[in-house]
This record gives sequence, structure tokens and C-alpha cells, in this order.
Amino acid sequence: SFKNLLSMNEKVWKSVRAAGAGCTIFAPNNAAFQNLGQKKLDQIADIRNSETAEKMGAYHVVEEPVSAEALFNSGGVVTLGGEVLVDRTTSGGFFGFGGSEDGGVTIGGAKVVQSLEIGNIIVHEVDGLISPNILWRYMDQLRIPGSK
Repeated sequence: SFKNLLSMNEKVWKSVRAAGAGCTIFAPNNAAFQNLGQKKLDQIADIRNSETAEKMGAYHVVEEPVSAEALFNSGGVVTLGGEVLVDRTTSGGFFGFGGSEDGGVTIGGAKVVQSLEIGNIIVHEVDGLISPNILWRYMDQLRIPGSK
């Protein structure tokens, strides 16, 4: 679950607690985790992959509030893990051509399903993980090359 993914990352929780002005969390819904499949769920839970799981969790937090409208009008956001592209969703068309914007947003390829404000924290429910797919290559290895 998303709670488990973030619970492994003390840096994320320190940022959330210290964010006096607020923060933004991109929370994958249960379907997002079910769609990963059992192998990837086991990899996230494996203690040997904790460094990679921490990095994945960091991509789901921004150290400032980003409203749904601001997200819609942006081309990307900078998360604790790094920059993530934001696109507008389209419907209709053929292989991505000729469609029209439908008012939705994707972040890192995951569609924003709904947005909630809880105090000074904005939570965007997404239908997938927004961390880069390349991080899956480092699962089951001892550490990410170039990290400490």
C-alpha cells in the first residue's frame, strides 16, 4: 500500500512534518498497487529494496501545496525525488492524434483521479505510481549506483 511505501521513508515524513506552509502528496489508490502485480509488490516490501522503495516514495511528495488547478496549468513539478512531468489528458482521437483535452491531468503517466485538501496538505489520488520506471531495475540489488 501507499502507506507502506511512504512509511519506509523518514526523509519524506520529516518534510511533511516540517512543511509549515503545507505540502502535496500524490497518493496511488489501491487499484494502482493491484495493477503492479504480486512480484512488484513483493519487491517493494523486501527489505533489500528499501533504498529504492524510499526513492519511489519520495517522488510522491512536493514540499509545497500544489492545487489541482496549478497542477493542470503546470508542465511539471519538482518532488522530493526529482522532477516529474505533468500532462493534460485527452479523449477521442486516433493513437493520440485528433483528441481533445478533457480537463484531466496525468503526472508521471498516472491520472489524477481526485484531489482533497486536508488542512495545509493537498492530496491528489492517482491511478499509478509516478516514480520513474527505471527505478524498478534496481530492485533486488543491494543499492542504487552512485548513492550512499
